Amino acid sequence: MPENTEFLQQILAQAKQQGLTQITLAQRAGITPEALSRAKQGGDMRVSTLAALAHVVGLKLALVADAPLRAKIDSGTLFE
Repeated sequence: MPENTEFLQQILAQAKQQGLTQITLAQRAGITPEALSRAKQGGDMRVSTLAALAHVVGLKLALVADAPLRAKIDSGTLFE
């Protein structure tokens, strides 16, 4: 899932800013460094694992409205 990779890149960038190695990040999130490496290479990752990684660096996963879709809903033009 490409979205996982995008989330993971943001988490890794935040970890780097905080001076955390990827090994430390993985260990604090309760996964192996190998699992993190596989995920970085496009492997599948559970949402709970992404959430744990995000938590380590002070982030959280959230769902947000898709702006173009939200605009159509708000304007009443969704089904036009």
